[in-house]
Amino acid sequence: MTAFQHAKATASLLLIGCNLIFFCAPLVLLALAKLALPRSARIRHGMEAVYRAAVAVDDAWLRHAAGTRWTAPALALPRDRNCMVVCNHVSWADIFLVQSLIARGGPVVKFLCKRSLVWLPMIGIVAWAFGFPLVKRDAKRAEDEADRRARDIARVREACAVLREAPSAMLTFAEGTRFTAEKHRRLRSSYAHLLPPRAGGFRAIYESLRGLDFGVVDVTLVYPPGATFWRFLGGAAAAVDVRAEVFDGAALADADLGDWLRGRWRAKDRLLAEARSPGD
Repeated sequence: MTAFQHAKATASLLLIGCNLIFFCAPLVLLALAKLALPRSARIRHGMEAVYRAAVAVDDAWLRHAAGTRWTAPALALPRDRNCMVVCNHVSWADIFLVQSLIARGGPVVKFLCKRSLVWLPMIGIVAWAFGFPLVKRDAKRAEDEADRRARDIARVREACAVLREAPSAMLTFAEGTRFTAEKHRRLRSSYAHLLPPRAGGFRAIYESLRGLDFGVVDVTLVYPPGATFWRFLGGAAAAVDVRAEVFDGAALADADLGDWLRGRWRAKDRLLAEARSPGD
């Protein structure tokens, strides 16, 4: 990266932080009004408009000032319909790309948060205002791995009950962590470009939405070689290719969700292999 690109990355980080602070002010006022009128559609729409305005500012800065590039399909996602978003996880840039893809025209993007994060000033305000599902984890000494996983899944299902209160897009990174070559080796992944997906959390979120009209959006983020969050912020990386497919959630009711998720991961792996092929 050049000195100018490092300067742009620094400016991008500052702008994103200031943008979050700026839009948190009206968000707090609307969220307080929501406490008094919890069923007001007008207040909820106002909060969602604030969210989308903040995303639009980030998009405009990254594209036009920082020089960050990405291509994405146009998704016709109704704002008043829930959906699940399942995505591979590469860097912190994933959040900005998914928000741009989903929230600009569709529902607000939410994701699971550790309960301790609500005490962070800006993140806590957003999580509280929009009702992000909150999960508290406390390991028990005598608890084995199977029991811990079962308890975590139960907590995810319980936390996601808030998704029934307002239409939203629930984002899950099924790999559970960002992809690195070291993690890929340690986990002995059967996928060439991905970590193995964790079906338990995906299944818990799906079950929390069962009975509602919702879609499942499978997003694949194809980053250029050597891309990092810092290079993304500074416009130093080549364009990121964002792919997406939409499925009817109800159509998966009789499917084995673990098999479905692993099938999608095989499709992602082929797509990533093709994108990185020297012949392309």
